Amino acid sequence: MRRIQAIHQIAPGFSSGDAIGNQMAKMRALFRAWGYESQVYAPVRDLRIPDPGLDPEQYISHPDNVLIYHYSTYTPLSAWVNDLQDFVICYYHNVTPPQFFAPYDAEFAALLALGRQDVAIFKDRPRAWAGSAHNRADMLAVGFQHVDVIPYFLYFDDLQAAAASHEAQQIVETYVDGWSNWLFVGRLAPNKRQDDIIRAFTYYHRLINPCSRLFLVGSDGGLPQYRAELELLAIRAVPDHICFPGAVSLESLAGYYRAASVFVSMSEHEGFGIPLLEAMSFNIPVLAFKATAVPDTMGDAGVLVNDKRYDIIAEMVNLLMRDERMRQRITQRQQERLRQLAPQEAELALRHIIQVLER
Repeated sequence: MRRIQAIHQIAPGFSSGDAIGNQMAKMRALFRAWGYESQVYAPVRDLRIPDPGLDPEQYISHPDNVLIYHYSTYTPLSAWVNDLQDFVICYYHNVTPPQFFAPYDAEFAALLALGRQDVAIFKDRPRAWAGSAHNRADMLAVGFQHVDVIPYFLYFDDLQAAAASHEAQQIVETYVDGWSNWLFVGRLAPNKRQDDIIRAFTYYHRLINPCSRLFLVGSDGGLPQYRAELELLAIRAVPDHICFPGAVSLESLAGYYRAASVFVSMSEHEGFGIPLLEAMSFNIPVLAFKATAVPDTMGDAGVLVNDKRYDIIAEMVNLLMRDERMRQRITQRQQERLRQLAPQEAELALRHIIQVLER
């Protein structure tokens, strides 16, 4: 039986409101509740977090420590972690393939390529973790042998509460007017393929329902060229009916979810895809392109499409708008999916894996 002295976590950053940051905070709380010494170490820390953790330079390595390394980007920190004497577990949250970004930012694309390659330095460690079945497949492809899928702790309470705010209500009062509102939430990035959403929406708006609008919520993420392409495509296709709200507050985000008629994703690379589930929590039918981790996240809920036939996508959205029974069946399955991914289920899965490590 392995003696575990402590379970610590290391990552390049520890941020409030970030999916990985939230995961680290919840895991630390659980490890402490289970009786382990536990801390988060990161060179960049969000001081708004009540316990923002410590700098990696303060970390004291020990062979009886379990050290979880959250991997999502290339950083010299990886080599430093791999040299430690701890029982290191690489927890892979995925790195976007560089080909999506190469036409826009060659330097960033090169870093992504390094990130996808460098994770292999941990492949000979006895155990590794992945954030989804798709991420697990990526790890197995580069030589990892024992990879467990560790679910994310998903909480939508704050987002749901924000829907009652004045800011959210203003958005609802402005846009819930009998029109069909398409929504996608995510950084404006080439892998998210907002351009394909615009093309599908253009078919819908021109040939099916002119009383419709599209909201593409998210910052340009340092890729102004891609945003400019999207805006030009929108102007040429459906001027004045495609909105780019940018990065928004939690309250505004809740407002857009409340105003949405359908959530449409054409993303071609997701390590998990939390906005898909946020939309489900607001009882919005979700239609998504079947790629990477999207089917893992959605399970048998929502609508998955195998091909980017814009006409078929638009007609399917039209069915979701008009066929109330179909809409109800889909949203009911989505609620069941949310129950399957409830935090209690994630806690049970994590506890089981820790017990396995102790054997």
